[in-house]
Amino acid sequence: MDRLAVLAMFSWQYLVMAFLACLGIVQIAAARSGRRHLFLMHRRRATAILGFVLLVGGIALFYLIPLWMAGPWGPRDPVEGAATWGTATLESLTAARNINDTAGGLSGHWQALWISLAWIGAVFFSRTAGRRHHARFERSPESQNRRWLTGTTAGGQR
Repeated sequence: MDRLAVLAMFSWQYLVMAFLACLGIVQIAAARSGRRHLFLMHRRRATAILGFVLLVGGIALFYLIPLWMAGPWGPRDPVEGAATWGTATLESLTAARNINDTAGGLSGHWQALWISLAWIGAVFFSRTAGRRHHARFERSPESQNRRWLTGTTAGGQR
């Protein structure tokens, strides 16, 4: 089993999980604080629910991927005692992500790097998508009618 192949596979899976979880946390925080330029949905409650789904879904995806994707978590080789390349079973799922960093798993500094990159990416993604989404919503005819009914101007002042 090639250590670098395991490290590359494990790294991108960890990065995806960290990005989805961080994006979920950004959405939950934006919904709680009312920062509409970070919302990926129109409404606060929908944004909070989306954030929770992203957070839980990202973590669940990371831990369930071994069920359908081949990796170093297959059945143990009787001669060498090491895991073979294959998909995990439900019985071996708990041990599937327990890969030592000498065998291609992630050491602490790699985890810190991927989480930092995921957090920065999630904030910029939310900011870019949220501003684009929010600006499009503000230009919509429904928004213009609501603004006229509530008596607010483009800047939000009465």
